Amino acid sequence: MAISLKESLIVGFSDFWSRKIRSFVTITGIVLGTMSIVVVLAMVNGINQQTLRWMMERGGLAKITIRRDWEYDQKTNQKNYFSLKEVNLIRSLVPEAKYFNPRIRKYFKISFSSNEYWGNVNGVLPDFEQVEEWGVESGRFINDYDINNSNDVICIGTDIVNELFGNRDPLNEYITVHGRRLQVIGVMKHRFMEGNKSFGNENALSYLNRRSFIPISTMIYKIVREDVISSLEIKAVSPEAAPELRMKLEAIVLNLRHGEPLFRIESAQEEAVEMEENAQKFQIIFFLISAISLLVGGIVIANIMLATIQERTREIGIRIAVGARRIDVFTQFLVQTVLVTTIGGIVGIVLGLSILSLVSGYLNIKMIAGFNMIFVALIVSAGVGFIFGIIPAIIASKLDPVEALRYE
Repeated sequence: MAISLKESLIVGFSDFWSRKIRSFVTITGIVLGTMSIVVVLAMVNGINQQTLRWMMERGGLAKITIRRDWEYDQKTNQKNYFSLKEVNLIRSLVPEAKYFNPRIRKYFKISFSSNEYWGNVNGVLPDFEQVEEWGVESGRFINDYDINNSNDVICIGTDIVNELFGNRDPLNEYITVHGRRLQVIGVMKHRFMEGNKSFGNENALSYLNRRSFIPISTMIYKIVREDVISSLEIKAVSPEAAPELRMKLEAIVLNLRHGEPLFRIESAQEEAVEMEENAQKFQIIFFLISAISLLVGGIVIANIMLATIQERTREIGIRIAVGARRIDVFTQFLVQTVLVTTIGGIVGIVLGLSILSLVSGYLNIKMIAGFNMIFVALIVSAGVGFIFGIIPAIIASKLDPVEALRYE
């Protein structure tokens, strides 16, 4: 008498439901393992997506940055900064670069009337708007005329506006930066991106609102009075063109410093690819850690199924005696094991999804769940039942019906 798959499922579910305590103990490890997989994969996915979004907000994947390598132990007297002449030379050697912006960053006191504010003052070119994809909300940004004439003008962030002017319109007012009066010609757009508290607060871009921008020529000739450019920001025509442009820039900069790698040349596109690769490695590592719970759960299930076979030895003997094939007995016990682990997997997935917001708030990490991770968790939980259910199913199918009927 052959046993259909449907009957095996019905019998398996009935046995699961009639032994609630044993079933709960059986699936606990599977529930915990599956729940861990969902939470961990959601965490890694969330961190990856948040970082990528942050990179896009800071100029996109076509951006290339050149800055001093502070980890490099300098061995010669080569300059670890650029002069304006060198910047113009580099710019002429990369005509394929879409936008090009040198930057001098200083920390100065900014004052208006009796109000004072300490913040980053950046000397930049007009290309800064395109490189960072960030412009003014009101007024205008620095232009070529300001650069050529070293004009005493400044664009300020919204935090500076609030601290110095309150509700007053700052445009065309004069503020003092490092002892020099500059006219406010623009207010930068408020930067906001909901992010992790690890950035300092809920706005992951809030630090940008504390910055101000002046013509780089004004910074060099009127404020700091030294030709020392700390970093360069270049934008390729597309993210795909960025790696090749980065290699060309690396060769140019190395040549300028006679082969000494004083600077780091970083491509956002290559960083995004590396980040994705690292995320995959972390997923594998965390997945293996979570699999330990599943392994323990699988061992528990195998032991309980072996005990179940002893309890149902006479039943198995009767089934075989009345015509059930050994493959039917094997299928019945294997289906029952897979059913148990699948139910545990479903419960683990539901619990994992339900606590994502709680874990996100506790760890201050954005969690992003996807269908692929739910599918993986379910397949793995069912796979555990299949792997650890094979041996008990084989033992049950090979019982001698005569001995089984005699078993007490």
